[in-house]
Formats: sequence, structure tokens, C-alpha cells
Amino acid sequence: MERFAKIAALSLNQVLESPIQATDLETPPDPKMGDFGFPCFRLAKQFRKGPPQVAAQIVADLKAKNAVPAGWTVAPVGPYVNFTVPPGEVVGTLLREILAGPGLGSYGKLPAKTRGTWVLEYSSPNVAKPLNIYHLRPTALGATLDRIGRFRGFDVISINHLGDWGKQYGMLTVAFRIFGKTLQDNLSMMDLVDLYVRVNKVAETDPSIEIEAREAFVKLEKGDPSVTALWKKCVDVSIRDFERVYARLGVKFDHIWGESFYKDQLTPLLEKLRASGLLVESEGAQVVHVTDSEGPDAKELPPCILQKSDGATIYATRDVAAAIYREEKFHFDRMTYIVGGEQRLHFQQVFGVLRAMKLSWASKCEHVPFGLYRFKDAKMSTRKGNFVTLEEVLGQAKERVTALMEARAKESADSPTTGTSIDPAIVEAVAVGAVVYHDLHTDPSRDVEFDIERVVDFEGETGPYLQYAHTRCVSLLRKARETEQLKGDVMFSDSLVAQLRAPEELALLKVLGQFPLQLERALSFAKASHLATYLIDVTKAFGAFYRECHVLGEAPEVTSARLMLVEATRRILAQGLGLMLIPLPERM
Repeated sequence: MERFAKIAALSLNQVLESPIQATDLETPPDPKMGDFGFPCFRLAKQFRKGPPQVAAQIVADLKAKNAVPAGWTVAPVGPYVNFTVPPGEVVGTLLREILAGPGLGSYGKLPAKTRGTWVLEYSSPNVAKPLNIYHLRPTALGATLDRIGRFRGFDVISINHLGDWGKQYGMLTVAFRIFGKTLQDNLSMMDLVDLYVRVNKVAETDPSIEIEAREAFVKLEKGDPSVTALWKKCVDVSIRDFERVYARLGVKFDHIWGESFYKDQLTPLLEKLRASGLLVESEGAQVVHVTDSEGPDAKELPPCILQKSDGATIYATRDVAAAIYREEKFHFDRMTYIVGGEQRLHFQQVFGVLRAMKLSWASKCEHVPFGLYRFKDAKMSTRKGNFVTLEEVLGQAKERVTALMEARAKESADSPTTGTSIDPAIVEAVAVGAVVYHDLHTDPSRDVEFDIERVVDFEGETGPYLQYAHTRCVSLLRKARETEQLKGDVMFSDSLVAQLRAPEELALLKVLGQFPLQLERALSFAKASHLATYLIDVTKAFGAFYRECHVLGEAPEVTSARLMLVEATRRILAQGLGLMLIPLPERM
């Protein structure tokens, strides 16, 4: 449907003053209303009419110019201009493209590295603290955009920007001294957490601890061997722990560069800013005065501090240096930071420094903020002085999945059991899919409420619901082979297309055809929720098809035609779920 959406956009561009893209079109809530809808709200001022009147005028203009392809239907529907593609044009074209090639095929995939370079920074945990549930938001979103971007032809460079520099490592240095720890001790991540919590508790009644920690960090910046050795131990312990959890999610990075990676670039950066007159003193600190944008409407922001009065740098200094390094190394076309919404001002200031330095590529940088997690379970949401680790949440999900599967195993002979026990690999796959989908289906800027019963629900609009739809497709194809109604792989056949006449068949195919367009929307808005919602639409359309159109046991040509639809659905679900880090168990 991406091809047809582009045709609709080209038609509209013949009558509109400002050109639009295919991604500006929306999908009507009811297929009877059309295949694409163009919203006219933003044109009301230009046309000096209400949106419904604008839609009617645009349709009249389209018809007057014969701008719509022959056989297509265009009509005003309230404030929308809706296009409908002829069914015959849709069925053969889409099925042929979706079923082309073995395996998952390449529907929606664009040639590698043909659309520019996109630097993606995501996850970014702090050293000496385990990955907690809040890290799932940037990690899942970033990894999904990473995969979609590569699939759609971008040269994606993924960076995990570890928080491995700053006064907190001075605090750990003090903790090692106070509590008698050495480099030879076999410390775990939770040991480091315990040290950090204990030293901060001591600092509450002993102000000298904070002073010693600041001094220790200054020593670290100057390369003191003993402080550096302790810092490196903390980093090594942390990365091992991070990698173990990332492996469960299937997440990998091109580069793991912490703030420390840029430490040698900080002094030259400060000297350059000072020489240009941008770096000035303010209350003992060194700052750059910045605005939120360029031009006459720019508003002044709080100054961006780049060096504190004690000579230490802060993370804004490292972010400015990192941006410059990345542009020089990768010459990116887009750089996206997926970082919590509480850092909005920070990134406004960092981008402001880049603009003040007259760096033209500053406009290619963007911050995608995300909201917080809120727990329905009071025990999880009120743990004072602590945090909820991602592994704890995955553990809860696995317990819930196990209980649901045990209940279903009693009712179904086709259950994923090994003897009398549930297959742990399937439990893990469903638990990860449930937690990841629950995060990604929400607009990233909004907070997420975590309720384990809602997250792991086989019937609601959840990860397991999508995984089950995929297993149903796999099961249908398996049974077709077992009963010899399908021999070998499903292949596209022009001669079978005429058998697909039911409205549920056409509706399902049209939804499947939207896959590339929805991927493009996810990239354009940096929101995986577009893909997540789309896969729910696919599953609902497949459910309607499955209920109304018997697949197996029909006339051979009808069964074969409908198996093409089943295989097409399997491919889109598998490809979409894979892009979203959601595992694909073959049985549930």
C-alpha cells in the first residue's frame, strides 16, 4: 500500500500549494471509508473554510484536473479526502510482492545504506547501577528504530553512551577506602550498588565525604593511576552485567562509548570556546550563553555550564564533545538521542552550544524524550532508596506466563509442554515479548503504567496476543502440510488470485500492504508505537478472516488461495515482531 499511498500523495500535490508525503496520509478507521485519508485541518486557515468544506473543495479540484488514477475512488468524508484503490489492482500486486522470495521475503525492505547515515544513541545506563525497568524505555525504542532504520535503507550507527564519568565515581572511590574494598575483590554489580548506597548514607551526616568525592573525581580527570584503576574495575563489572541483560532482549550496539571516551577532547573544546569568546565566567563556573533556536524568535535559555568552579567538567561538556566527534567521524544526516523527558533542557542547551559554535549540522540533532514507569503494585512503586531492576520485571512476567500456560495446557492438546512441564524457552520468549510490547505500544513521551496482569494477557492487545496470532499462522501451515493440502512452501499464483473475493480477505490484504508505510511513519516520528498499533490491526484483520473464511478442507483452489493469505500474514507478523525485539515461539 506504500506504492498506492505515494500515488495518492502525487494526486493531491497536483492541487495543493504545499507538497505532502505519503506518510502524511492516514488509514481510515473503517475500510468501507477508503484506503487512505488526507486530513484537511491544517489547511482550514489557508482555504478560509472549515475542514469539511476544504475536503470537498480538494475533491472537486482533483476531479476537475483528472488527477486521480482511473478506477480509483476519491470522496470527502467529513474533514478528510479519502481514496479507495480498486480491489483487483490491490490483490495481485500486494500478494505477489509480499510472497516474493523465500523465508520472510523482502517486502518493505530497501537496499542497505541508500538513505544516509543515522546515529542513534540509546539505552545509556550509568555504570555501577544495574539496568532497571526505566532503561527498557530507551533500550526497546532505540533498538526498534535501529532495526527499522537498517531495514528501510539507512546506515544506522548505534551508540550506547554509558554514564561512566562524574562525581559518583569519586563517591565509589571513597566507598572503597571506607569499607576496605580492593581491586582484588571479586565484586558483583549489586556489591557496587551496596557500596554506593552505604557511602551516600555516611555522607548524609559527614560533609567531608562529598568534598573527598569531588576531589577524587578531579584526580580521575587528571589520570591519577589508583583512582583510574578503581574506576576501570567498576566499568568492567558493569558492562558484563549489562551485556547479560541485553542478550536476553537481543540488543546489540555498534559502539559502547561512555562519557569517558571523550575525556581527552574536553580541554581542546574548552580552549576553542574560550578563544572564540563563547565561554565566559559566571559565579566561578565557565558557561556558554545559549538560546532555544535561531532567528528573531529565539528565546534565551539558562546558561550551559561546561566547567565547574573546581575545574571539573559536567555531562553537558561531554555531550558537546561527543556530538562534534560523531559528526567528524560519521558525517551523519540525522542524530537522535533517546533520553528521558527530564533532560529536555539539557539537550536544548547542548544543541544551543552547537548552534553558537556556528556548526551547520546542529539542526540534524534531535532529542526524543520518553516518560516514566508507574507501578500499580504499591510494593514495586514505593521502594524507597532502591529501584526495580529489569530482571525483576521479567521474572514477574515469567511467573504470570507460566501460570497462564499451565491453565491453557489443561484445556489444549496442542500445548508447549515437555512432559508435564512448560517449555522454559517458550516462557522466556513470551515474557520478553509481553514486557517489550507493553513498553513500545505506548507513545514514548507518555508515562507507562505497569500492571503485570494487563501486560501478560493472551486475549488483550498485548505482546502474547500478537505472538499467538503468529503461532496460529504457523499451525495452519503445519496442518496443511500434514494433511497434504500444501506441498512445500506457499508460492504466489496469479491463477489463484480470483479466488480471493470475500470482504475479509481483501481487508486483510490491504492491512498487510500497509507494512512499509507504517515502518516509514515509525521512522519519521521516531515512535515504535506506529508499528505496534499496526500489528494489532493486522492481527484483528486476520482474526476476522480466520472466523469467516475457512482455510483448510475447502475446494483445493480456495484452500491454496487462502493459504497464500496465511503465509503473507505470517511473514508480516514475523518481520514486524522481529523488528520490535519480540521473540517468535512456534507454539504457545
